[in-house]
Amino acid sequence: MAINWSFTRKNDESESRSAGGGVQTAPVRRVQPLRRVQPVRLGDLLLQKGAIRTDRLRAALLEQQSTGRKLGEILVKNGDLSMADLQRFLAMQQDGDAPLPSMDDVTPLPASVTDFALQDGAVLYVAQGRAGHPAIQSWLADAKRLGIDIAVESCDMDTLSRLRGTLSGGRNSQIAGLSAVRKVRRVVSDAVERGASDISMTLVENGGNGYMDVHYRIKGDLVLVSQSTEKDGAQMMGAMFQGMAKVADATARDMDDQNAVINDVAFLRGDDGKDLGLTGLRLAKSMLVSGLGVAVRLLYHQKVDGNADLLDKLGYSPRQNATLRRLARLTSGVNLFTGPTGSGKSTTLAAEIRMILLHRLGVKIITIEDPVEYEFRDSRVWQYRIANANTEEEKSRAFAGKLKAALREDPDIIMVGEIRGLETAREAINAAMTGHQVWTTLHVTDPFQIIQRLTAMGVEPFLLTDPSLMTAFIGQRLVKTLCPHCSVPLSGSEEPFIAEHPGGEQTLENLGTWTNGTPFRNLSGVRLKGEGCAHCNGAGFSGRTVAAQVIPTDDALLQGLLERGPSRTRSEYLARPDAEITMQMHGILKVLAGEVDPRSAEEMLDPIRARPDSLRELTMEDL
Repeated sequence: MAINWSFTRKNDESESRSAGGGVQTAPVRRVQPLRRVQPVRLGDLLLQKGAIRTDRLRAALLEQQSTGRKLGEILVKNGDLSMADLQRFLAMQQDGDAPLPSMDDVTPLPASVTDFALQDGAVLYVAQGRAGHPAIQSWLADAKRLGIDIAVESCDMDTLSRLRGTLSGGRNSQIAGLSAVRKVRRVVSDAVERGASDISMTLVENGGNGYMDVHYRIKGDLVLVSQSTEKDGAQMMGAMFQGMAKVADATARDMDDQNAVINDVAFLRGDDGKDLGLTGLRLAKSMLVSGLGVAVRLLYHQKVDGNADLLDKLGYSPRQNATLRRLARLTSGVNLFTGPTGSGKSTTLAAEIRMILLHRLGVKIITIEDPVEYEFRDSRVWQYRIANANTEEEKSRAFAGKLKAALREDPDIIMVGEIRGLETAREAINAAMTGHQVWTTLHVTDPFQIIQRLTAMGVEPFLLTDPSLMTAFIGQRLVKTLCPHCSVPLSGSEEPFIAEHPGGEQTLENLGTWTNGTPFRNLSGVRLKGEGCAHCNGAGFSGRTVAAQVIPTDDALLQGLLERGPSRTRSEYLARPDAEITMQMHGILKVLAGEVDPRSAEEMLDPIRARPDSLRELTMEDL
C-alpha cells in the first residue's frame, strides 16, 4: 500500500488549536482580508527549517496514520520536538514565517539561584520552598513577557543533585543529558495514556548506527510504539539509572545488570506538570547479545477503599469466590497464590484483603511488599515498604526480617508480597503456627508445584503436610476477553480457523469433548476475535479476565504432593468428586461461553486438551 507522506489542511488547522497537547499559539499578524493564503504543511516546514530528519518525520507520519493522533503531538511524544518548538513552528506556519521568541531568547538563569534551581528547556526544577525567590520570580516573569510559559517543578535537593549527575562536561553535554530526561518522561507519559503496564526498551548497538526500539505491554500484548537512534537510546538509558533513579551505586554500568526504582514525584509528571498517577517506575537493565535491554514496570497509584467487594469483578467463578470467602474467615494458615509476573496476583491479593476488611471488622492487617502496589485507606492496615535492598539476597533477608518484626506488632493477618527464599518461607509458616493468617505469593507456574518448590528451598517436609498450616493453593492467569460488539461466531468460520491456527483441527476436536458433562451441549456459543471496532479501539478485545484454580488443602493432597509429585497427584485429585477445576479448565468454560477466543486461551493456558473421563460434572457455578 502506498503511503501519502503529506497532510491535509484540516489536520494542520486542528494542530494549531489542539488543546490536548497544551499548545497555545502566539498572536498572528493581520493579513489582507481578500488574500487567500495556503499555509505550508507542518512536516514541510520542519524539514525546511532543519528541525527534524526525514526518517523521523516518516516514522511520525506512519504512527499518525495508524493511530489518528496529531502529528505535532506524536513528534513531542517521541522527543523529536519540544513543546516550545512545536508552539513556535505552529505559529510560524500560520503567520508566514514570522520570527517568534524561543527559549534562546530567554536570559540565562541567574547565577544566584543555580545552587537550588536547574533549567531543563521549558521546565524549571526548584528546591522545595524556594520557588518564591525574587530572582526566580523575575526570571519567570521575563519569560512570560516573551510569551513563553515555564513549568515549575518542586523537588528535593537530592533530586537536583541526581539531575546534575546526568551531566558531564560543558553546556552541550548538559543539554543532551536534560533532553534525555525529558524524552524518558514523554515515553512514560505516553505509556500511561495508552494504559500500558510495562515498557520494554531494547538498544541495538552498531557503532553509533544502531537504534532503540520501545515497546509497551498493553492488555498482555507487546506493542512496538517508537524507534530512536542509538545515541538517543543510550542517553535515555543512562539518564534513567544515573540521574532519575535511586540506586545504591548511582552509575549507569553498561557491562552489568542493574535494578533501580524511580519514585521521585518530579519525574512522575508529564511535560504539562500533570500527575501521571504513578507511585514509581521499577527498572531492570540487562546485557543483551545485541546491546542493552531495560524493562520498566509502571507502578500505578491504586487505592483500595469503599465498600465494593472486588473479588466479584476479577473473573473468579461463583464456586471459587465462595471458597475464597471461606478461607478469609480462617484465623491461621498460609494461603499461597501462584503465577508468573503480570498474572494479576497482587490485584487478587488486594481484593482478598479488602473483602476481609469488609467482613471482619476486628482485625489488624500488616502487609510487606516491594514495591507497594495498592494503598489501603484503612487504619487497621499497616503497610511496610522494603527499603535499602538492591540484590535478591538483600531483599530476601529484608522480607524475612520484616515478617519476624511484624509478629511483635499484634497482627491478625499478614500479607507478604512474595516468598523469596528459605528465610521468608520459614517465617511465614512460623506465623501460621503462632495463630496468624498469611497471604502470599510464590513464583511457580502451577499450584500443584508449590510443595515441590518449597522443599527445594529447604523447608522441612513435615511442615508442608499439615493442612492447618498450608491451608490453600491458588493459581491464576489473565486471559484476554473478546469485544462483545465485534466478535464473530465460530460457526461458519471453522475452515479459516483451522487454516490460520496451527493445530486448529485438534483444538476444535478437543473442545468438542467439553460439551459432555458441562452446561454447554454444543459449540454454538464459541466466538472468535473480530476485526475490531470503535468500542475496542480496533483491538478486538475488551479487557482481561481471570482463569483460576482455588484448592483448599487436605491431608491426602499434601501427602500425595510430597510423596508422589505434582503430575500423579494432580490426576488423582481431579478424579475426586469434590475436585476444583484447573486454570485450563476454567479457561475452556469461558471459551464455551463466548467470553474468550480459543486461541487466546491456548496462548496463556497451554493447548486445549480433551475432557478427562473421570472429571466430575461441571455446572455454571464453575464458570
